[in-house]
Amino acid sequence: MQQPQIWHYGLVARAHAELWTESGPEAAYFKKLIESFGQPALDLGCGGGRLLIQYLQAGLDVDGCDYSEDMLAVCQERAAQQGLTPRLYAQAMHKLDLPRRYGTIFACGVIGIGGEHRLTMQAMQCCHEHLRPGGVFAFNYAARWNDPPAWLARLPEYRQAGPEEWPASSERQRLADGTELEIAARSLETDPLENVATRQMRLRLWQEGELIKEEIHTQRLDDYTKNELVLMLERAGFNDIQIFGDFSDERATADHRELIFICRK
Repeated sequence: MQQPQIWHYGLVARAHAELWTESGPEAAYFKKLIESFGQPALDLGCGGGRLLIQYLQAGLDVDGCDYSEDMLAVCQERAAQQGLTPRLYAQAMHKLDLPRRYGTIFACGVIGIGGEHRLTMQAMQCCHEHLRPGGVFAFNYAARWNDPPAWLARLPEYRQAGPEEWPASSERQRLADGTELEIAARSLETDPLENVATRQMRLRLWQEGELIKEEIHTQRLDDYTKNELVLMLERAGFNDIQIFGDFSDERATADHRELIFICRK
C-alpha cells in the first residue's frame, strides 16, 4: 500500500466541523509542550483545526498539515470565521516536505491511522528531518489492550465471524442547516498477524425524513506495542524518548488508556 487509508472525507469532514468539536485534556497538554519546547510548531494531522485554531487564538505560531483536503477546507473556513489565516499544507505525513523547520511537532490521535507500518516509519523520519536541533516530536497513542472490543476482535471466534452487520438504525444529529446526520460504524476485519484492523463508517444525511445522501468510508488502523514504537522512533533518529500516561506527568503504565510519547531530536 502506497497511501494511508482513512475515512476523513465528505460527510465525515462535515461531522468534524459541526459535531466533533470538543477538546479534552490534550488541548492544554500540547499547548504546554509548544510553550516549553519552542515555536514555530506543526500540528501534524490538524484535521478541522480543533486544536490549531485554539493555539492561533492564543498567539502561538503553529502551522497545520493534513492528508485530507476536505478536512483542511473545514479548518480554513473555521479559521476565517475567527479572522485567522493559518498556514495549511495538504500532505501525507510520510511525504512531509515543508518550507519551515520546527521547535515542536505534535500529532494528536493520528499515529497508526491509515494501516501501514512502513508509512508510519517514514512519517517519523520526516518529523525528525523537519525539527530544529533539540526540537521535540510528541504524539499520543491509544492503548488497544484497554479497549475490550478491539482486543477481543483478535480472537479466532470473533475475527472468523466475518464483517459486522450495520445497525438497523442509528440516532440522527441535527446540523446547522436543519438536515440530520446518521452515523454508524462497523468492523470489517482484524488481522493480528499484521496488527491491522479495517473498519467502516456509514453516514446518511436526512432532510424532512427523506434520505438525500449516503456515504461509506473505509479506514485501516495499525496496532503497535510500546516497544515497537520506541524502536521505530530510535531508527528515525530520536535519542531521548519519554513516555507518559493520559496527558499527565505520570510515567506510562499498562493502566493508562493513552500513551504520550515525547521524543527529542
